Amino acid sequence: MSDRSGKVILGLILLMVGALLILDLFGIHTGDLISFLIPGAIMLYGGKRLIHGGSAGKKGWGAFVFLFGLLMLIGKLDLLFSCLLAMIAIYFGYRLIRRQSKPVHSVPDVMERRWAEAVLKEDALDRWEREHQARKQNG
Repeated sequence: MSDRSGKVILGLILLMVGALLILDLFGIHTGDLISFLIPGAIMLYGGKRLIHGGSAGKKGWGAFVFLFGLLMLIGKLDLLFSCLLAMIAIYFGYRLIRRQSKPVHSVPDVMERRWAEAVLKEDALDRWEREHQARKQNG
């Protein structure tokens, strides 16, 4: 699916919303029609992404958008958010449990070893102090 077709769908949705708003100004109430058209358009976009997506990421996004539109259409959008919240809570709970059971021992990488060697290496001040102590004892 090209970017152009997404823009066409968005343009059609905007045209429909504008036309329905004008009809509402003239006293023709279209609340029931809007509550059907907007989820239908979202489902159409998601279905098109799902069928013509190409990559797995685009198809996954299309499936999510289609599901979002479907749940919006049947009035169960709170179910989607409740499920997402539950999955997030389960994921972070699992991560916390898994992190505690792992041993904390880690091996430093090469850059960390080089840094430690450079820091712990004897510098000029240490040599001067050692030589000063030796002179003091000898003389």
